Amino acid sequence: MISSEQVGKRIARLRKEKHMSQEQLAEQLNVSAQAVSKWETGKSLPETSSLPLLSSLLGHSIDSILLPQKLVVLSAVYTDGQAAYDVTHFVNQLIVGNRLNLVVNKLTFPESIKSDRLKLLLLKYETPSGVYATYVFNDDLLTIDLHSTGYASSPSELDIVFAAYGNEQANRNVLNKIKHYEFFQWKQLTASHKLFPSLIDNNGNDYLLLLYLNEEGIHAVSCAEGEQIHYTPDRTRLFRTESPHEHCIVEGVGRLGFGRGMDCSWAGALLLSLTASGVDTTYEQIMGVSGACWRIAFTAMWDYSSTDALVAYNYSDPAFNAYGLTPIWANNLNPEERRLEKHNILESIRNHQLPIAINLRVASEWGVITGYLDAGGTLLCRSYFDDETFEKLRNDPEFLEYMKVSKGYLNVDNWPYMLVRIGNQENIPSALDNLYASFRIKVDSMNTAGNGGYNLGYKAFEAWQEGLLDDAWYRNASDKDFARRLGVNHFCMMGLTDARRSAAVYLQESLPLLVDRPGYPALSELAELYAQIAALLAGYYNCMTDPASVKSDISRQLWTREQREQQAKLLQTVAALELRGEALAQAVLEH
Repeated sequence: MISSEQVGKRIARLRKEKHMSQEQLAEQLNVSAQAVSKWETGKSLPETSSLPLLSSLLGHSIDSILLPQKLVVLSAVYTDGQAAYDVTHFVNQLIVGNRLNLVVNKLTFPESIKSDRLKLLLLKYETPSGVYATYVFNDDLLTIDLHSTGYASSPSELDIVFAAYGNEQANRNVLNKIKHYEFFQWKQLTASHKLFPSLIDNNGNDYLLLLYLNEEGIHAVSCAEGEQIHYTPDRTRLFRTESPHEHCIVEGVGRLGFGRGMDCSWAGALLLSLTASGVDTTYEQIMGVSGACWRIAFTAMWDYSSTDALVAYNYSDPAFNAYGLTPIWANNLNPEERRLEKHNILESIRNHQLPIAINLRVASEWGVITGYLDAGGTLLCRSYFDDETFEKLRNDPEFLEYMKVSKGYLNVDNWPYMLVRIGNQENIPSALDNLYASFRIKVDSMNTAGNGGYNLGYKAFEAWQEGLLDDAWYRNASDKDFARRLGVNHFCMMGLTDARRSAAVYLQESLPLLVDRPGYPALSELAELYAQIAALLAGYYNCMTDPASVKSDISRQLWTREQREQQAKLLQTVAALELRGEALAQAVLEH
C-alpha cells in the first residue's frame, strides 16, 4: 500500500529536480504554496483536477507520482553534448518490476539528433540506497535495477568522468589528458590537435566531448575543433563558447505590433518565422488553417491572457500540420536545460529557422528570435512591444549606433517560458484538406465548455455578456479595477475583431477550392456570413476609445452602462450568427 508520505516525498524530489520552489510549482498549478507543502509532507494528496498539469510540470506520469516504484528515473537526457532532449517520461515507462533494460540508438527515442558527434543517454535515478547517475552511448545496453550503483553527485568542484576526442565514427578516450590538464587549473580547454591528437584514420570532424558530475547530477558538453569549453568561476559547471565575436542575424524580418493587421501575437510571430525560412503564406492563412480565426476565450477573472491563441485550446498542432512542419517545444526550462536549449536556438537561427517564443520583452505576448550576438550571449528579436522603444529612443545616438550592429532588432530581455523551434517542410497537406481540418476545429472549439479556467466558444460569449451586465460589480469597483477591466475588454474586442476578419479573408480565398463541388453553396454563404460578422465587430471596435490613451480616473465616463449593454447585445448577435456558421461548416464537411 502506497502511503501519502511516499507520494509526498516523490513530489518533493521531482520538484527539486526541476529546480522549482514550492511557490513556483504552486503558481503554475494555480494552487497555494501551503497546498504543495501539505502534499510533500504527506498531509494530503493533490486534487484529481491538478494531476495532469502536475504530471506535465514534473515530467513524470501520474502513475509514477501516485504509485512510486522503488526504482525511478529522475532525469534522462538524450544528447550529443550540444543538442539535448528530455526523455525522462519515456524512459520511466520502460521500467518493469523495478528493472530497466534499454538499448540506446537513434531509433529508441521519439526525437533524433542529426549530427556526427558522439551521442549518449545521461541518466539520474533513485533506488532505496540513494541517488545515482550513469551514462550509456549509442548502440550500448543499459541495465539498472535496485542494486545498481552508479556515480554519486559531486558536492564541490565538478568531476569529469569521461572525455573523448573525435566523432561518432572514430574517437579516442582522452580522460587521462583531461586529468593531467586539471593540475594547471585552466579556465578553459581548447579543442585542438595540440591538446588532443586526432586519430590518423579519422577523416571527419573532430569534437571534444566531456561528461562531468556536479551536485545536480551528470552533464555532457561538446565543442568542435577550434572552439572552447569553459569552467564557471566556481568550477562547478562547464559551458561551450565559440569565437567571442561570432554573431548571426537574419535580416529583413518585418515588424510586429498591435494595430498592424495581425493582432494575434502567436500567428504574427509564426508568420515572420515561416516567411524567414522561405514559406509562402499570409497571416490570414495561418489564422485559417490553424483554426485560430474561430477562437474566442474568456475568463471570469477578466484577464488579458484570454486573447492568447494557445491559452485554452491547441491551435498550434493544426497550424504546423497544415504546413508540413514538426515543432520542437521547450517550455518551463530550468537553468541547465536553458543552457542546452540555447545551442539549439543558435543552430536554428543559422538555418534561418527562427524560433518563436512568449514573453521575450515587456509582457507575455509572442515574438520571434531573429539572431544573436557574441556567440549567443545576446539574443535578438521582434516583439509586439518594440514600437514604444523605437519611438522613445529614435533620436538617441547610442541606440541608433547599436541598431546598426543589431540590424534593427532589439534584445531579448527575458528567457521565454514557452518556445518552439521549427524544422523543415515535408508532407504538406492540400489546401482543401486544410480547409476541412479548419472547419472541424471550428465545430470542436466552439462547443468545448472550457479549459484551465477559461470559457471557450459559445460559453465564452455567454460569460463575457454576463460580465458586461453585472451592474453591481461596476458600481462597487475601485477606479483601478474598473480601468483594468475596461482595458481587458478593449483588448478582447481587438482579438475577436481580428480573428473574425481573418476568418472572412480565409473563407473568401478558399472559395476556388470548392468551385463545381457540392459544398460550394454552403462555403459561399459561410464566406458572406463571416464578412457580415467581421463588419459588425469592426464597426463597434473602431468606435471604442483606447483605454491606454486616457487616465484611469475617467474610465467610468468612457464606459457607461448603456455602452456595456450595447456591446452585450452585439456579442449575443455574433453568437447567433456563429451558430449559423457552424451549420454551414458542417454542411461543407458532409459534402
